[in-house]
Amino acid sequence: MKMLRPNIEVPFRSANPNRRLPAHALRKVALPTQDGYIFKRVEHIILLEADGNYTTFHFTDGAQVVVCKTLRHTEELLGAYPQFVRIHRSYTINLNHLERYIRGKGGYAVMENG
Repeated sequence: MKMLRPNIEVPFRSANPNRRLPAHALRKVALPTQDGYIFKRVEHIILLEADGNYTTFHFTDGAQVVVCKTLRHTEELLGAYPQFVRIHRSYTINLNHLERYIRGKGGYAVMENG
């Protein structure tokens, strides 16, 4: 579980359901690594975690990929996918993998991967 301060309800309601990709659009994202690029399916991304100028992508299979890009830059890469919402200065989540949101002081999101 990750402690997340901002309320997730507002970003969830503000996700634009009219923002859609064309049917022919690729559903993979190219992640730049030290050795080249890794291509991963967008629907397998659970969350993005910022650490300075690095962003860690967390995937449904338990894999993690660290890229030398800021969270803001990686959000631009995923801009066409409305299911990605920034809920904290260090976290962007895929709403399709959100298990539950727990209210309280600061509140926090529980993702499918725990």
